[in-house]
Amino acid sequence: MVEVLRLHDTARAAPMPPSLLALNSPSPVTPPFDPLARLLAETAVGHDRAFARLYELVSARLFAIARRIVQRDDLAEDVLQDSFLRIWRAAYQYDPAKGPAYAWLVRIVRNRALSARLRAGRRDLGRAEVDVETMASEGPDPVTLTIRSDEARRVNACLGNLPANHRRSVALVYFEGLTHKELAERLGVQLGTAKSWVRRGLAQMSRCLLKEDLADRRALVAADYAIGSLQGVARRGFERRRERDARFCHAADCWEAQLAMLTEFLPERPFASRDVWSRIQQEIGGGPPSFSWLRSWYVAAVLAATAGLGMVVFLS
Repeated sequence: MVEVLRLHDTARAAPMPPSLLALNSPSPVTPPFDPLARLLAETAVGHDRAFARLYELVSARLFAIARRIVQRDDLAEDVLQDSFLRIWRAAYQYDPAKGPAYAWLVRIVRNRALSARLRAGRRDLGRAEVDVETMASEGPDPVTLTIRSDEARRVNACLGNLPANHRRSVALVYFEGLTHKELAERLGVQLGTAKSWVRRGLAQMSRCLLKEDLADRRALVAADYAIGSLQGVARRGFERRRERDARFCHAADCWEAQLAMLTEFLPERPFASRDVWSRIQQEIGGGPPSFSWLRSWYVAAVLAATAGLGMVVFLS
């Protein structure tokens, strides 16, 4: 995992747009070179070695995310397996213009982990809360700090600067998938107070990251959606708007990319990596993924662009 975090530094995305409120902007700036995006593009055309390399680089981090949400090793391994099968089949759907590849991978794992948690029944799961205070401080280990991307350190610093209640609320909603109601029960406060702490935390992070206030309701709803606190009818309604309106899509993509950086600070947990990979190989059967040939030109363009940029980096 050390290697993939180093890749984050060489492949660090260009700065986010100056404001999430500039919702008329067509898309975030495309990263100049993203090794994970290249691996996804190669996976999309059936390169199993690229897929294996992608698993090698990010599986431990993605397992830590799933484990944080479902809080059971067996469920987390199932989530990881299901997520990589989805990645194998849908790699062509990744669009570099909408954010870094790592954020796209995190989104897949979080969605599946939240679904698995719901199916398993939340009462059957543990309640080992994420150590927000440890995450919010950089800690004494200089080696660990050097392998984290600059962008991740910046996002984590913004989280750490929040008041304690806001910081804990944002972390619990994002890392454990709690709804506003569940958050209120966990913290022993009124529902309105829990909602207020999450939204104030997001507003403060917006000022820290983007130097702007979340004054526009669309931007605030996009932040709620990305962190996972938007549920039920409201979430489905936002997803429909996101599909039709590029402004909503752009705002949500920006937030998802930023929040994904926080996962670099989750402690990795040992798991049966080879066993999970063996099951994945059995499922895919060694055959190429099926994907829309209408998008094949796009995959080829990503491969060409990353190859060209890689050559420029090598020659410079």
